[in-house]
Formats: sequence, structure tokens, C-alpha cells
Amino acid sequence: MASTRRSTVVALDTLAVIFLLLTAAIFRSGTFLFYVGSVRVSLGSTHRTLLALLIVVVMRAIVAPRVGPFGRWTAQWQRLLDSTEREPIVVSVAPGAWRRAAVAALGIAAALGVLLHDQLRHLDWVPDLGDPLFSMWRVGWVNHQLATNPLHLFDANIFYPERLTLTLSDPVILPAVTIAPLLALGVNPIVAYNILFLSGFWLSGIATYLLVERLTGSARAAFIAGLAYACYAYRFEHYSHLELQMTQWMPFGLLALHLLLGRDSGSGIRDSTPESRVPSPARYVLALALASVAQLYSSMYYAVFFLVYAAAIGAGLLLVHRTPIRPLMRPVLACAIVAALLTWPLARAFTEAEPMKGARGLYEIDFYSATPADYLRANRYNTLWHERLLPSAPERTLFPGAAPLALTAVALAPPFGTMRLIYAAGLLLSFDGSLGLHGVAYPYYYQLLFPFRGLRSPARFAALVGMTLAILAGFGTQRLLRRRPSSRYQRAAFAALIAFVMIDAWPTLALTPVWKEPPPIYDALRYAPNAILVETPIPGDEIGNIPYLYFSMQHWARLVNGYSGFIPQSYAAFQKEMLLFPDADSIAALRRRGVTYVSVNCGLPTAGCQEQSEAMRRSKALRLAADTTWLGKPVQLYEVLPP
Repeated sequence: MASTRRSTVVALDTLAVIFLLLTAAIFRSGTFLFYVGSVRVSLGSTHRTLLALLIVVVMRAIVAPRVGPFGRWTAQWQRLLDSTEREPIVVSVAPGAWRRAAVAALGIAAALGVLLHDQLRHLDWVPDLGDPLFSMWRVGWVNHQLATNPLHLFDANIFYPERLTLTLSDPVILPAVTIAPLLALGVNPIVAYNILFLSGFWLSGIATYLLVERLTGSARAAFIAGLAYACYAYRFEHYSHLELQMTQWMPFGLLALHLLLGRDSGSGIRDSTPESRVPSPARYVLALALASVAQLYSSMYYAVFFLVYAAAIGAGLLLVHRTPIRPLMRPVLACAIVAALLTWPLARAFTEAEPMKGARGLYEIDFYSATPADYLRANRYNTLWHERLLPSAPERTLFPGAAPLALTAVALAPPFGTMRLIYAAGLLLSFDGSLGLHGVAYPYYYQLLFPFRGLRSPARFAALVGMTLAILAGFGTQRLLRRRPSSRYQRAAFAALIAFVMIDAWPTLALTPVWKEPPPIYDALRYAPNAILVETPIPGDEIGNIPYLYFSMQHWARLVNGYSGFIPQSYAAFQKEMLLFPDADSIAALRRRGVTYVSVNCGLPTAGCQEQSEAMRRSKALRLAADTTWLGKPVQLYEVLPP
């Protein structure tokens, strides 16, 4: 009888899994087709499979409500889950945590100083004259507009006459605000940008250190984890992208999540409070909400990804440790309201701009979806691995490095611990997320979660892969350091691991200087507050407009030119109208848009500039306003005359 009952349970559980997978397949593709012998079976709706799943679940509950999945008793599953290394949500740490954190921050800074010595010697140089200049413009615009007209922060001076053009890319509002004091003191914008850029490495390392120390109780393990994330290989793949370095708020958010769910679990959070008191959950819920909002205002990609990731980690912690949920409801609701109010300005601007942008095309998302092979592509700056692995691919050069992988393997070797299992699940979730449309879950994110529809590159989930690897590397380091209790072994192993992480990540940077001065023609625009400017020659690829955005920091006049993550259709039409500039049709197009000035800059590498400059001199619709040279080439500014 027992054997029959067990077989029935296994059969029902198997059917439940099959119907669940069928429902997911139909939801993803719209239909599911298969053959039973010569009979063609087509399922085009989830209603039937969901009904079948419900029937099976009800039957299963009636037949064996106390039996675990596939015939195991619940107690057996619990024994399987409760390994010999039971890991609490957070652990007690020895006194002096802030002093250790300060030492760790200095240590991570020193290590980064060695790794990034080329950049530190040339703080006014950048890896290329593309996205770094675009980020300088974004930072400059945010600070300029907050000081002069904050109500129109998102109406950036590009792609005129379009509105809300700052929403065409990540507005990096919080990073821009943090660097405002340097700009106010007159620090070179390039130097200020590089300080901000490198702060993402350092702060991410510190945040990871603070998290992992509370997970392991080991300052040395936490330092290795922080160092691993600070110099994670993915950062160098995106060495031109400011917002993709701003990962520090995710570890802070996870720390708040652990402190929230571990506050009354006997994990040592009561150390600094009276024995009779348990810390209020409100402070940790608020910290989690603020970290999430800060991540949104620093890097929208990571904020959207972190929403899914943190929900999965939180669910795992609740499931495994059975934290009471009822005491959390009121503070969670209150902090959700606070977070909603803080994100409302950003959400409103992006929602209003949606008709101008629309959703990302699936072909574009598919191109920037990773494949497992992309995790064997080393970034072009990596000294050790670049020539030894697969060649680079745009946005999909994702090799994590040998050190994080090796230490993660040590962490995940049996016997398992509950916390490591939860983060192993987080690693799987983020890896699958980076596969985008090639993975399992991302198509559902795209269909069900509105923010995912504006994201072009699922491969950027790799930043969360790196964070998870760093956390698990901390557990791996802890396990290695526990092998021998002697202080001599501990120091030697710690030093060896630091060297391993740094050698594995060692970059050979290729940097280029930025022009020391912009073209002097822009002085005339400072006295024309209503100027509307077109910069020529107009490049066929919008990325060629980036220098014009950078130069606009000298005058902040409205530009018809532009560059961003989305390109408005109105600008594509304008490009076509200007193909034969300065002919009569193109002059008419300028007047329709209210353009008051046109420049020509032959100092930039654009074909046909000299001929265009001479044609502009001959045009009766243009009047010369400034005539000079830049980089030894002619540069002029013309006023557009009325008809």
C-alpha cells in the first residue's frame, strides 16, 4: 500500500512539473506543438494546462498532503537542506567593525591604485572620445540644469525641438550630483569625471566588503570579496561607460535585506542593543528602499535587474529561515510609499517620453543577449586572458576571471550551506538573465515587467553575476582560511589570494588625451541666450555628434544634433534633409526648425568638410559670425538669415 501511494505521489508530482513547463512554454512562444505517434497535438492557450495543473495539485493535496516532493517526507527534505554548515542570515562580528572597514577601504584603494596606475597618472585622459565625452555632457547638463532650471531637468539641449531628451539614455542624476562640489571648485571636468568613474570601482568594493563580513564573520574573506568585485573583469569591458560602474548600491541593498530578515533570527544583530529589544525593521526596510532608489538614480539597468535579483534572494531567505512576515508588513508598505515618491519624477519623465522612444525591438535585444560561450571571451584590456580565450564581442565579452570562478568553486563544494545555496540560485538567475532572449526567464521579464522593454542589453546582467561570484568568493576564502588555524598560514593564504585576484584582473589600459580647449567659435553663443545651433558636418552615424555635445558644455545652446541610447525619428528625418547642405532645401529645413546658427568644424575627421566650408561662405542665406582655426583646421560659425 505504501509503495502504491508513493508511486501515485511521484506520478502526480511529475505531471505537475510537466503541466507547469507546458504552461511556461505556451506563455513564452504562444503555442506548443508536438506529436504522439502520428497524431499532431497543438496547444495554443495556457488555460487548459493551468486547469490541468490545478486538478493535479488538488489531487496531490488529497492523496498525500504530508508527503514532500516526489515521495520524500518533509523531514527528509529538511535534513537535506540543513547541511552540517548551517549558515545564518547574518552573523555577529567582533567589535571594531568600522575600524576594519576603514582599513579595508584603504586596502582596496591601494590595490586599485596599483591596477589602475595608468589612469591615475593621466586623469585627464579617457579610453576613447565617444561614451566618456557623452557621460561628461550628461553630468554637466544635470548640474547646469539643477542650478538654473531644475523643473526642466529632463529637457536636455539635444535633438531640438524634442523634449525630455535626457531620458533617451540613463540620466546618471545621482553620480552627477555627487561630483557637483568638484565642478563648483573649478576642477577640470575630465578629471572630475575620471574621479567619479573610478569611485564606482572603489565604492562597490567597500559595499561588498561590508556585506560579506556580515555573511561570513571574516574580515579577510570580506576583503577578498570586495577586491574581487572592485576589479571584476566586466568593469573593464565597459571602461567607457560611467553608469555601468555604479554598482555599489546593490551590495548595500543586499546588506539591508539580510539585516532586515535576520533581525530576530538569533544571528547576532542584537549585539549593540539591549537584550530585551529587537531592532525595529523600519530602519532596514528604509535602508533597502533608499539603496534601491539610489541604484535607480545611478544606473537604471542595474536597478531593474536588482529588483528581480533581490526579490529572489529575499524569497530564498524567507523560505529557508522562515522569518516572520507579519511584523514587516507595515514598515514595508510605508517605505514602498517613500520609494515611490522618490522615484516618481524619474518615472514620470520616462513615461511621458515613451511615445518618442517606444519599446526596444526584439532583434536588438537578441543581438545583445549573451550565450554561454560569451563567458569565455576576455575583455581587450585583460593582460593575462585576452589572447588566450575567445575573441571579443560587443557587450558580450563576459569572462569573469579565474579567481572569482575558482573561489566560487571552493565555496560551492560540499558540504553545502544554506546561504551559499541561496546565492548559488542567485548566480543561476543572473546568469540566465544575461542570456536574455536565449535564456529561460528574460522573455517573461520582457512581457510582464514594463521597465525591461526599454533595455537593450540583457548581457549587462553580468554585473550581477560578478557580484554573486564575489559574494561566493568570500565564502570560498573563508573555507580556505579555516583549513589551518595558524596565524602564519592565515597571513600567507590571505596575501596569496590578494595576489591571485590582482594578477587575474591586471589590465593594460589604452588611453587617449582629450582636446585641451574647445573651438573658440562658441564664445559668440554665450551672448545669444535663445540660440539654436546645428553643428556640421553632420555625421552619418550619430556617435559622430558626441564631440558637439561635449563642446556644448561651453554654451548650453539648444542643439539639433544629438546622440543617445535612443535616436528620435525626427532627427533621422533631419539628417536626410541636410544631405546636400547648404542647398536651398536644407536651408529651408533649418528655418523650419528655428535654427539661428550653423557651425562647420574641419578639425574633426569628417570627409568633405573643406568643400562644405567653402560652399557655406558662398551661401547668401548665411552670415559669418566667427572665423578661426582649431587643431590647425578652419572652424566657422554662421548666423542663419531670415528668408
